[in-house]
Amino acid sequence: MDSLPLLDQHNGNRPKPADAPLNQGVEGQLASARATLFQLLCTMAGTGILQLPYTINQGGWLALSLVVVVGLMTNWTGKLLISSLYLNPSGYQRLEGYPEIGEAAFGRFGYYFVQFFHKATLFGVSTIFLVLAAKFLLEGLGGGGEGILNHAVDFDPSIDWTSVWTIVAAAFVLFPVVYYRTLGENHVLSLLGALSTVLAIAVVVFFAIYLNPIGASDANMDDDAYIFSPPTHKLIDWKLFPSAFSAIVLSFGGAATFPTIEGNMKQPHHFPRVLNKAFAVLVALYLVTAVAGYYTFGDLTFSPILCNLPRSDDLQGRVVQVTKLFVAFHVLTAYPILMSALVAEVECKFPFFRSTLPRTFERSALVGLTCLIAVKVPFFGPLMTFVGAGCLTMIVFVCPVVFNFTLRAKRGMKVGVAEKVAGAVVVISGLIGGSIGVAQSTSDLVNSLE
Repeated sequence: MDSLPLLDQHNGNRPKPADAPLNQGVEGQLASARATLFQLLCTMAGTGILQLPYTINQGGWLALSLVVVVGLMTNWTGKLLISSLYLNPSGYQRLEGYPEIGEAAFGRFGYYFVQFFHKATLFGVSTIFLVLAAKFLLEGLGGGGEGILNHAVDFDPSIDWTSVWTIVAAAFVLFPVVYYRTLGENHVLSLLGALSTVLAIAVVVFFAIYLNPIGASDANMDDDAYIFSPPTHKLIDWKLFPSAFSAIVLSFGGAATFPTIEGNMKQPHHFPRVLNKAFAVLVALYLVTAVAGYYTFGDLTFSPILCNLPRSDDLQGRVVQVTKLFVAFHVLTAYPILMSALVAEVECKFPFFRSTLPRTFERSALVGLTCLIAVKVPFFGPLMTFVGAGCLTMIVFVCPVVFNFTLRAKRGMKVGVAEKVAGAVVVISGLIGGSIGVAQSTSDLVNSLE
């Protein structure tokens, strides 16, 4: 996909039809290729990268191959998805977003089918971000027996501080969600978020090397009856391999935001090239983090991996606590990107919400709802696997392939045999892995709630 039919290749700008989404109406608010790269990295690297060592613990060393395979598959389906925006059967006008691609392919059924999974994905991942931010605010600042402020502030043990920090996290993201109308205005937050993740990875890799081999004091087991034994590793665990697949899918699960991010670029025809760079960086970071974490902690690996690092009050513990705060900051900067993708379509379909007061109410209500769910279901690992298996396998694997092939057929464009085979492999892999992952993660969530 070297060029896209809608784009003016002379100036790189898109035409702006009267019914274009709100985000595309002001040229000065559009993002450069570099800003888009940071948005992609900030959106995708926040949660999955910290889950990966535990994911390899589930599936075994061979699950590392899934990082590369899923990365290649999702990169390809991401390009198919963006290409579909420019396969409008009615002409060469760019389709507005993901649901409109579904409608162009399969009518109103396709529209509502995508709406369900697309919005569930954006909403679910946004909720996961609040869960993760609250967890690291608790462990980084205090309220759970550790944290920078734990000795300076008297945290009442009768208070549910996880819920308190969840509400604080929601209050933090409320301002950028309400204040910034488009993704193009969020580029500074995206840059800071991406840098925070790089710092977290550096800390994880450093301690993985420094603590290896770990002893009883490094195991971070809260059970007083626990008897330490050196960590073990496994080559593959077929039972948990689908769960590992689902979690890794979420690590590359930015497809739900791709149409919005691409639609906010100054030069949208550069998106495939930027996407390649983003995925190359992600795969490299993911492999380094997964190998370092699982090699050192083995079957003692926690989710997320920062929970394996020192929790003491000395310098090592303080470094880890500060790192957790940086990670919390990162996911809180990624939250507005996801929420912008969610609200953009609402405000496009219903112009009433474009004015200040209704827009403030609408966006505040959505943030409040994700906060409520995060308070009620504060289980990062199972929730992440459930969202990855239940929603992202459809949004990332199934829909881009099926929609793109269908729209190309409607326009008389042939799909080669090799591409059909690749598409079938991607769709079947997504359906099988997603189905098993949903069943396993649902059982884990039920057990956690009990």
